Amino acid sequence: MNKKFLSGVLSCALASSMLLTGCQGASTQSKAPESTGGASSAAAAGQITSDPVELRFSWWGSDNRHKAIQEVIALYEKKHPNVKIKAEYGAWDGWQQNILTQLGGQTEADIIQVNYNWVHSFGKGKNVFLDLNTVSDYLKLDNWDSNYLKAMEVGGEQAAVPHGMTARAFLYSKPLFEQSKLSYPTTYQELMDAGKVIGKNNTATGAENKYVLLNIGKECPDLFIAQMLYNKTGKVMQVAGKVQYTEQEVAAALEQYNAFAKSGAMPTFQQQNAMANESNPDWTSGRGGSIYEWIGTMDKYLNSYKGGKAKEEIAVAPYLVEKAGETPNIYVKPNLGYAISKNSKNPQVAADFLNFFFTDEEAVTALGTSIGISSNSATLAIQEKAGLLKGIMKDGYDMLAKYPQTVLDPYFEDSNVRGARYAALEAYRSGKLSSAEAAKQYISKQQEELDKLFK
Repeated sequence: MNKKFLSGVLSCALASSMLLTGCQGASTQSKAPESTGGASSAAAAGQITSDPVELRFSWWGSDNRHKAIQEVIALYEKKHPNVKIKAEYGAWDGWQQNILTQLGGQTEADIIQVNYNWVHSFGKGKNVFLDLNTVSDYLKLDNWDSNYLKAMEVGGEQAAVPHGMTARAFLYSKPLFEQSKLSYPTTYQELMDAGKVIGKNNTATGAENKYVLLNIGKECPDLFIAQMLYNKTGKVMQVAGKVQYTEQEVAAALEQYNAFAKSGAMPTFQQQNAMANESNPDWTSGRGGSIYEWIGTMDKYLNSYKGGKAKEEIAVAPYLVEKAGETPNIYVKPNLGYAISKNSKNPQVAADFLNFFFTDEEAVTALGTSIGISSNSATLAIQEKAGLLKGIMKDGYDMLAKYPQTVLDPYFEDSNVRGARYAALEAYRSGKLSSAEAAKQYISKQQEELDKLFK
């Protein structure tokens, strides 16, 4: 892993993407600061306040992220004894609705971990968070490439700062393929051929079934099919609020996806386990040959696989293509960001904490890569110095660097927009709708939700 990949390849993807219109005509990359000092100059000079301050910081994630962020909070409180920060955290499921409810009642935390699409969709094009340009004396915005900042800019205001960039990639279990004398598949046909071998003894609902690929939960197959459609047509899912695909194109992708399951390569709708996270028993037991996961959160799947005692068995695989020799253009996005509430009584202190979060050596080391590899130049320098850029996450980013990339439209992940796609896919896979009927619903219902956002 090197800076060229993170600050070069991905920022170029941001700048050139058709989808992220805010990046068009963006200025050239900001010069990275020479110092990675902890607090901002304003904070170091004692210019914020010595009065008691209470802040709330909300985020979602896995246990390793919760523990790491609480360590950072403790470090900041130790250096700033007048500041107390209340941690509010939980799992991803239901977290967006939780934040929406808080924003509606003006009860949100001072510092909020946000998903990429939130800053664009929550206000339907109007920034609902504090403009971070107003606290730039405390939070060093020039530690980010200008194109990264543009990704989370709304209406000319800096709604949030990104942590880093991410994409889905394939993690696979080497023993399952070695035992069958197979290499990990790289084409659709190889995937189905491998399914016939690895899943040859599978039963209709068997608990001990083995699969080449597990697309866990609802988000994973949604992104998998979106990438299939992009690979096949060369068109992205949506542009300026309009779905780009025909019913025939979507139906063909749905049928191909179902063919993977029928071959035994993936669980059918009836066979899939309800556990939609890294605790899925098909994965933890080693019966699942691979998963399609965000690079920034691969570690949690590595740690859950066989109780974390067989990490050497896991590797990163190339992206799947329809035909050998194709080079897919991979969807990427800011993995998450951080915003400050407009209702915060202490926005300068909140900004100073975020600056500490990204630039203090102890803080960055404590975080490790629990939130992924950062696009903040100061954070990245500390991560490199501390030897944190290694292991499966580094392998994932190294694999991604071999492919062209396109930034996901921010409304792709809107809960109602993607919910329409979820419903169509489930109706098809469960047998309630034909591929043609599901494709029609996939487009029309998604478009209805996009129309509400683009009024």
